[in-house]
Formats: sequence, structure tokens, C-alpha cells
Amino acid sequence: MPREMVWLYPISALAAAPLLKHELFSVPLDVALEMLVTAFIPWVVLAPTFHLLYRWVMPGLLRRLRSPVARGALHLAVTFVVAIGIGWLMRPGMSRYGGSPNGSLHFYVTCVIISGAVLFPALIVQRLRNRAVLSERMAQAERQAALQAQIEALHARIHPHFFFNTLNAVASFIPRDPELAERTLERLADLFRYALESSKTRMVPLRREVDMVRDYIAIQQARYGSRLKVELEFDEGSAGFQVPPLLLQPLVENAILHGLANRQEVHVSIRVRLDEDRVTLAVEDDGPGPGASEHRGTQTSVRDLRERVRLVYGERGAFKLEPASRGGCRALLALPLGGMA
Repeated sequence: MPREMVWLYPISALAAAPLLKHELFSVPLDVALEMLVTAFIPWVVLAPTFHLLYRWVMPGLLRRLRSPVARGALHLAVTFVVAIGIGWLMRPGMSRYGGSPNGSLHFYVTCVIISGAVLFPALIVQRLRNRAVLSERMAQAERQAALQAQIEALHARIHPHFFFNTLNAVASFIPRDPELAERTLERLADLFRYALESSKTRMVPLRREVDMVRDYIAIQQARYGSRLKVELEFDEGSAGFQVPPLLLQPLVENAILHGLANRQEVHVSIRVRLDEDRVTLAVEDDGPGPGASEHRGTQTSVRDLRERVRLVYGERGAFKLEPASRGGCRALLALPLGGMA
């Protein structure tokens, strides 16, 4: 039964006293006070009794009954039995206050009326609340299902984009250095394995994501040689932080592709840090800067990454692209320590 209705029971007793005691305002004050007591005590006793009964006993009994008719019959039976039982226990003590001037039948009927006034409004409120809770749970389940479907769709778009560029990188140096090509293909196999695993899970430890990025960087450094310089700083305190898979790699890929589009070399800086309430992932290059690169991709990686951050972290996650201090581009991801939205 709704907890907040407990505070309404004493107020209801005072409001109902004039209805139960018609002569309340036509008798002397001392008699009126006695009448108030006789009207107030049954409310104070019956209301908590029903509250405790429906909190600890009735839920188990109601779960065994499937039929609405059977449940309704149980509510009615409990109302009458409890009202008469409590009335029988109270009546000897109430007699000293003139609690049953019209006989025991009148007192028992009064207890039944009070019980119904206490119980049935509370049941209606609880039923409405249960419907609201159920509707909210169903809506939340639908939102989670929609979120999962959108994330899986984004994964499907990221994987071909990622492997298409990586395979091009491997193909470019296979004729020149077979041993390097072999090592690179081993790394590529690790990347394939990671991509397949990521399609089955929504979150991975950040260390696993960074290790995958290291393999990707090694593949690109084999392709570009001294033209590509990469600096990676990884805060070990963030190693166990859970992130969506393939979150950092698209930023590193874009930094390399756009940084080398119209330059002989590029310096890429990757910093993963743990702050007080969030983990920040920053990828910075010294290339031409946002919008100035000669490389014209489909823009799907950045757009998809932004959408994934929004879906997983809501407003608590942040992703932005901005000019870097060295004249290039800086991509910054800020992810809350509290996890998903």
C-alpha cells in the first residue's frame, strides 16, 4: 500500500468524525471530545493494521490468485474479517467512552465502513502506480532495445570502413618487405579477432582498446615509415574503464589520413587520462587542421562515433573536433566514470 497515504489516515479520521457522529456540534465540549475519541481511535487502529497486512501478508496471497474476481473476493473478505475482528478487540475498551451507544452492531458496521474507506482508495492508488511503473519499465526496455539495434548498426558500418583502409595499408608494402608483411598480417589477424569479439559485446576494457590501437599504429608505421611519428600516453589508472569497442581507432585513423594528405610527415599524439570524474581520450595531429585536408572521406567514422557516444553516454559524454595547438586537428572524447546513460 502507498506509504504516503499513512499520513492521510489521521486527517481522514478527523474529517469523517462529523459524518460518524451527527450530534458532534450540538453537545457540550467534553461530550464532543469523547465522541471525537470514539471516532478517531478506530481509524488509528484499523489504518496501520491494513497497511501492515498489505505490506507483509497480502502480496503473497494475491500472487497465488490469477482471477480478478478471486482477488476482489479476497479484498472484500479481508475487509470484513479484519474490521469485525479489530472491532471485537476494541469494543470493551471503547465502552468507557460511549463508543457503541447504539449497540455492538452499530460499532461493527462503523468499523467496516472505516476499513473500506481506508483500504479501497489505497488499492486504487497502488494499482495506478503499478501501471505507471510497468509502463515505464516497458518504455525503458524498448529504449534499450532501440539503443542496442542502433549500436549494432553503427558497428556494421564501422567494421567495413576500418578494414578497407587497413587492408589497403597492408597491400602497399607486401611486395617490398615480405617479413614485415608477415608481421603486419599477424597484427591484422589480431585486429580481425578484436573486431569479431567487439560485435558480440557493447563494452570492452580501455586497455584492450588501446592495445588494438597499438597494433593499428604498427601497421600504419610499416606503411609510412619515418613519415609517421606517433606518441602514445596511457594512464594505467584507466585500464579497466569500460568503453564501446572501436572508439579510439577511428580518431587515430583520421589523424593519420588527414595529416598525411598534403604533407610529407605527420606527428600524432594520443593521450588517455583519468580525471576525477571522467576519462579523456585526446588524439592530436600537426596536419592542416579541420576542414583543410585534401583527403576527402565519407565522414562516416566521425559521424558514427559521435552518434555512438550520444547513444551510450547521453548528455554526460562529449566528443568534439577543434584546431590543435600545433595547427592541426584535435579530437577529444570525455566519458563519464559513471558509465552508460
